[in-house]
Amino acid sequence: MVLKHSALLLCLLQSVYAPVPRCSPFLLINKLMEWNSATSDMNPYFPVPPCEHGGPLQAIMKGDYKSALIMADPDIIPRHNIHELIWFMKTGYARMRRYLKNKEPIEYDFNILREGYDNHYTERIRTKQIGFGTERRPELLDNPEVSINFAGEKLKDYYLHGQDKVATKFNSAGLLLLPEEEHLDPDLIPQLKQTESSIPQLKETQSKIMEILKKKKK
Repeated sequence: MVLKHSALLLCLLQSVYAPVPRCSPFLLINKLMEWNSATSDMNPYFPVPPCEHGGPLQAIMKGDYKSALIMADPDIIPRHNIHELIWFMKTGYARMRRYLKNKEPIEYDFNILREGYDNHYTERIRTKQIGFGTERRPELLDNPEVSINFAGEKLKDYYLHGQDKVATKFNSAGLLLLPEEEHLDPDLIPQLKQTESSIPQLKETQSKIMEILKKKKK
């Protein structure tokens, strides 16, 4: 019960901007979100990769301010906040209630809390969100059009169906379509059915779809 209440408390930490850049002096904020299934999919940037410079001072000395300072890229902050707010409204709060009522198991990995700047504790860099197996998808926020479309779809689903009633993956595991691509019939493009493929393959498929669209316009 103590662990479950701690998870709920961690969820409320979303009022603090998260994630922080990979070389930020506030790296612990990222680890507190990544180590458990309650908040691991709160932001598509999770899990944040290791700092290639070794720490915040080294990053700043090398002129890589974006990797260490939040305000080095202020334009993306509103997209982070909106994404996390929708996550809390649709998924996060309902998930916490299920945890507290023993209706959903919580997964956690204490090793993540002990990670430093240089590397992850695993043999390879972690890319999957604990508890869900979904890959990190930074392009969900990096691309403004994709971000708006994704947020709109989640809000529509929240308006129509309310909060998640059962354990649900919030992060997208399939192709990210822009509004002008959504009329495509998946049966006409077999690649769209390969949603279980790796993220690089999905990106390649999306590029092919864009080429098909351009040919149609011609």
